[in-house]
Amino acid sequence: MNNEFLIGCNYWASNAGTEMWRNFDEDIIRDDLRILSEHGIKYMRVFPNWRDFQPVVPVCVAGRVEWLLEGDIYPTNKYYLDEKMLDEFSRFCDICDEFGIKLVVGLLTGMMSGRLFIPTVLNGKNLFSDPQALLLEGYFVRGFIRAIKDKPAVFAWDLGNECNYMADTDNRFVAASWTAYVANAVRAEDPDRPLYSGMCGIGAPDRGRAWTIHDQAEYCDMLTTHPYPYFVDHVFRDKYVSLRTTMHASCETKYYADLGGKPCFVEEIGTLGPMLCDDEMAEKFARLNFFSGWANGSKGMMWWCANDQTKLRTLPYTRCMCETELGMITDSRQPKPVLKQFKRFSDFLNGVDFTLPKLKEDAVCVLSRGQDQWGVAYMSYVLAKQAGMNLHFSYICDQLPESDVYMLPSVKGDGALPFEQFDILRQRVQDGATLYVSLNGTFIREYEQLFGWKIRMTEQCNDTNSLTVGGKQIPFTRSFIYHIEPTRAEVIAEDEMGNPVITKAAYGKGQVYFVGFPLEEMLIDEDGAFDKNRHEIYAEIFSDVISAHPVVCDNSNLAVTLHEDGEYLYCIIVNHSDRAESTNMTVKDGFTLDKVIYGSAETVDGYDASVLRFAK
Repeated sequence: MNNEFLIGCNYWASNAGTEMWRNFDEDIIRDDLRILSEHGIKYMRVFPNWRDFQPVVPVCVAGRVEWLLEGDIYPTNKYYLDEKMLDEFSRFCDICDEFGIKLVVGLLTGMMSGRLFIPTVLNGKNLFSDPQALLLEGYFVRGFIRAIKDKPAVFAWDLGNECNYMADTDNRFVAASWTAYVANAVRAEDPDRPLYSGMCGIGAPDRGRAWTIHDQAEYCDMLTTHPYPYFVDHVFRDKYVSLRTTMHASCETKYYADLGGKPCFVEEIGTLGPMLCDDEMAEKFARLNFFSGWANGSKGMMWWCANDQTKLRTLPYTRCMCETELGMITDSRQPKPVLKQFKRFSDFLNGVDFTLPKLKEDAVCVLSRGQDQWGVAYMSYVLAKQAGMNLHFSYICDQLPESDVYMLPSVKGDGALPFEQFDILRQRVQDGATLYVSLNGTFIREYEQLFGWKIRMTEQCNDTNSLTVGGKQIPFTRSFIYHIEPTRAEVIAEDEMGNPVITKAAYGKGQVYFVGFPLEEMLIDEDGAFDKNRHEIYAEIFSDVISAHPVVCDNSNLAVTLHEDGEYLYCIIVNHSDRAESTNMTVKDGFTLDKVIYGSAETVDGYDASVLRFAK
């Protein structure tokens, strides 16, 4: 697997969009690529439109149905591929090679910008389970790769553009089997290049989900996110460029990578045009996401897309206006400010003389069954970042990673915690680990041994309340009230009625913290959720973990990551606010600021970053 950070964009030719292959123009493509390459674009994700490359139609002749290509053309290869289109794609690869641009090729591009582009013969068929569809898909993948794989510009394959939206299925076995079938076809023809997922909107294997992170990771070398704040659940609750939205891409990408155990990168991202934010804000959005993604382990970032498409009068552009102003280059061939950020970050990485070591993680955040795992993971991530922590995500049914600190956020429902896995977690705590648990109505056996209190009674309600931590009042809501009586637990905070809501108790050699309301789940769809001091709860509970860091920045708008190798400690500080912020930095004895690689050690500009190196 190539370790380079992929800087690039998704590409359709500026003159034609999705009709690029039917209106192939080498001069226009060269002009597009010249502008892109001059601005640091090193990778492009490109799409052989399935409809155009395998234009199979059923034709009834002499009482029998046979497959021909559009125009009653007899196929000249056993894969039913259009030779002219293969020649065009081959020439396109050569042009990309001239400009030093590597390609991620989305193979089964049957869905693009909301429109299906599939062979006529497959109209009305389920593309994941129909035998004719599977046959043609296998033909397409093997024939296309066989024709193109010798082109040096091809860097990686992906399954196709958001293939999970090409058809409907609620069956995980169908989705996983389809992924395995296509992946095996890819590797039969080209076992050496990596295979990317190309999917988005997938999750943990729970809640009846068909397309899962786990199954994509099983068959692909690289997972992919398409983290548009407008489309992804729970993101667009504040300003379009705000702390909540600018942490989204890094969080989702890490969520996929941690649960899947495979690397992940931002394959598509964008601000969806001027109706949501102007060019200046789009530029800041891109700059911040570059540094945040790089710091948090993403393997790259690709913008959607290269060119504006306001002048096109073909589907899907005539039906979906949000697809027309998403480019980095205007229709008048002028680079937008966002493209200049690609050049800026590309130049920054070209000047870096080290490979960024792995991110130091502070706790394993274990997501449980029955909850909105993505929503709870996202809220936990943002709160942890505000408090000065970095999380690793895990799923309760998977092997539990080793850690000194575990979190079970917003546990709910009667089947949330399988006995076998929960017993492993309890043993880790007995052996000395710290456990944090927040509850929203669930059942935990032998809870008094764990938490150090008894429940007198439980009350189901819609309660708005508050508590005080560190001298700050913090509002919260809950659906269950646990009326508890401490037996050996220390009470850290009470609600307005004097009922304990945050407690701490010893368990073996470890410690267990209890929060009596779903701190993370309650924020999922709350406006302005991160402006009300909720992160102070994490800061209080995990104060020993945070204070042990070699570098600490006391500022909830700054997200700090630490990356240590044998000689140096690298510290990346990303500012998720719109104004310059003081780092309020504390450096432990034994570490000395050795070099300011980017930015400043004292302040970080709005929506920007500082990259610092400390010597031990």
